[in-house]
Amino acid sequence: MKCDLFNIHCVCVVLKTGYLHPQEEGAESSAVKVGFVTYNKILHFYNVKSTLAQPQMMVVSDVAEMFLPLLDGFLVNFQESRSVINSLLDQIPDMFADTGESETVFAPVIQAGIEALRAAECSGKLFVFHSSMPTGEAPGKLKNRDDRKLFNTEKEKTLFQPQKGIYEQLCKDCVTSGCCVDLFLFPSQYVDVATVGSVSMHTGGSVYKYNNFQVDIDGEHFLRDLRRDVEKPVGFDAIMRVRTSTGFRATDFYGAIHMNNTTDVEMAGVDCHKAVTVEFKHDDKLSEDTGALIQCALLYTSVGGQRRLRIHNLGLSCSSQLAELFKSCETDTLVNFFAKSAYRAMVNQPLKAVREILVNQTSHMLACYRKHCASPSAVSQGCEKPEACPSRCRT
Repeated sequence: MKCDLFNIHCVCVVLKTGYLHPQEEGAESSAVKVGFVTYNKILHFYNVKSTLAQPQMMVVSDVAEMFLPLLDGFLVNFQESRSVINSLLDQIPDMFADTGESETVFAPVIQAGIEALRAAECSGKLFVFHSSMPTGEAPGKLKNRDDRKLFNTEKEKTLFQPQKGIYEQLCKDCVTSGCCVDLFLFPSQYVDVATVGSVSMHTGGSVYKYNNFQVDIDGEHFLRDLRRDVEKPVGFDAIMRVRTSTGFRATDFYGAIHMNNTTDVEMAGVDCHKAVTVEFKHDDKLSEDTGALIQCALLYTSVGGQRRLRIHNLGLSCSSQLAELFKSCETDTLVNFFAKSAYRAMVNQPLKAVREILVNQTSHMLACYRKHCASPSAVSQGCEKPEACPSRCRT
């Protein structure tokens, strides 16, 4: 539990020093409310109402049917309850310093966060600090499936596939409730990131992983990540739709998103560090005169609770000349697309096949460029002094 206690202590120090919570432009203070839960195989909820002299703990041991044991005093304004919160943060490391509990849960923690946001009738974000495989008797219990014998085999893809069942439903519930999950992992052994990380993957969240965490080496890195994650502007309960003019259409979407249908991209949380990659299919002739038009509409809730709509319109030129296409292509966008498409393909195909697909796609692009765009060169073209070059450079 040493790693867990340090994590708790680090978070306590960070919050006491006063991170800047996101707020509406022009607002005097942030409307963000905070709540605290600690857990192993049971959950501890804390009442930090501003009128209390000391925080109060409520324990929920029935993790099979998760519920919120208190409403008033759980989600509070940080500034109003600052003294009570500071008292809680001072007490937490001592409260669990002598615990010998090694089992932990995971899914009930997310369920508790969802229930809290539903009760408050708002969207929000969960910062979950976790360090071990959820082996406690509760929904979402996982078994170690790190079988090294599967490496470089046809079944290697199963290692990257999230386990089914409650985690699929958990993702859907988070998106429906506007609950974004940011996961900070501090493992000293296998924790099945493919499964627990899928909750962040489908809710617009982020996963931070610090293997064999050491205070003197990783402490500053962790605090920097946490500060950036807490302070960055964020929108909640977002839904995005991409529309196009005649001749082409959006066919696939990649990113930290969830999709119940083929057109609506849903994100429980969205911020400036997230990118949604859209793949378009060209299925009709495009006019070089009118070009191609794309509209991206994003409906989301601000941190102040306002429902807002942001629309981006983009007009693209069309050309029948490949040279014009290569001249205007974005390398960063292509790399982003290939990385995300490869990441998705890993759960369905062996890594060797995914690697071959990437190589073939890249080779095909370069071959097209050389055939249609590159200037013809003499057969004997080479170095001015080939005798001075390594044999691999000679033509």
